[in-house]
Amino acid sequence: MRMKIAVYIHIPYCKSKCIYCDFLSSPNLAVSPAEYLRALEQELALRSHELREAGVMADTVYIGGGTPTVLSAAELSALLSACRTHLPLASGTEWTVEVNPGTIDLPKAAVLRAGGVNRISLGVQDTCDDRLALLGRTHTFAQARQAFSLCKKFFNAVSVDVMLGLPGQKVADSAKTVRELCAWQPDHLSLYGLKVEAGTRLDALLEQGAATLPAEEEALAMMQQGREILVAHGFNHYELANFAKPGHQCRHNLSYWENRPYLGLGLGAHSYWQSSRYCNTADLPLYQNSLLAGMLPPATIHVVQKREEMEDTMMLGLRLTGGVSFKEFQRRFRLDLRTLFAAEIQGLREKGLIECDAETIRLSKRGLPLANLVFAEFITGSP
Repeated sequence: MRMKIAVYIHIPYCKSKCIYCDFLSSPNLAVSPAEYLRALEQELALRSHELREAGVMADTVYIGGGTPTVLSAAELSALLSACRTHLPLASGTEWTVEVNPGTIDLPKAAVLRAGGVNRISLGVQDTCDDRLALLGRTHTFAQARQAFSLCKKFFNAVSVDVMLGLPGQKVADSAKTVRELCAWQPDHLSLYGLKVEAGTRLDALLEQGAATLPAEEEALAMMQQGREILVAHGFNHYELANFAKPGHQCRHNLSYWENRPYLGLGLGAHSYWQSSRYCNTADLPLYQNSLLAGMLPPATIHVVQKREEMEDTMMLGLRLTGGVSFKEFQRRFRLDLRTLFAAEIQGLREKGLIECDAETIRLSKRGLPLANLVFAEFITGSP
């Protein structure tokens, strides 16, 4: 059986920069989308040879950003055609494209479906227009509803992203948002707590006292209530922030959480491939010029040692509510994780943060909101 890999493709263009965003994206890039896509196709061609030589097939393709759908219908068509030309695709490939309301229309939806896209991740974030405007979102809730309705007509699966813990938001507000979105009947929903990243406009607004976030207890209550509402509406809580109707888990993101290989293409994209972690240059002219000269873009490379791989497998796998399988860990590393991490497991069990049975280790209900403390126990930095 040929090895399978997840492929991520980064589109750094967006309509406007949200106040919380620290992703590698901008509405004002010096290189045009057409020029960027030419360089990206060259990277696809170079990586294609590498994948085929290794006998590897792409099982999932995830096009994210930025906002991929700020590209024109013709540019989206060219991008998908390049992917199909160069990537060795497995049967039944999951194709996801990130979409923001206000950037999708009938021609783009038709192009995406014709190009093989079968899953959409729609950035809704909130139902309150005032909070959406404060966040720098360029759409209203009505536009989000219209975009969702359009996507449901064209694609097999539609996921929506929601953010909690927003400035001025109350627990009752967040519960109302989750209930309203459940009424849309999405196939998948991601429920994220707002994170304040250094250097963002949100960080500056909070420093200036121009915005105030809910208290930590309120934010935790929002997440807990959101989980309860989603489970009551038939969603399976399968990862810390992710909920799916039966058969609609995100296969691409499961590759990350199961610490399996993935290949990132595009400006600043990350890869985990052949026992190394790579990060493409974030310098757009350097990225473009390298590829147009027929060379892969410069990248930072970190060789992953076995101990680090095992620790990463625990940290990422514990994000899944199903936890980490003892049998799978033994198959992969030829070691029993219960022996390898005996001290860590004992300490966490005594604190009530994890549960173990005969088959798996996983976060307890008490451990869910303290997940980062659990993860930290498995990261030693040892080679």
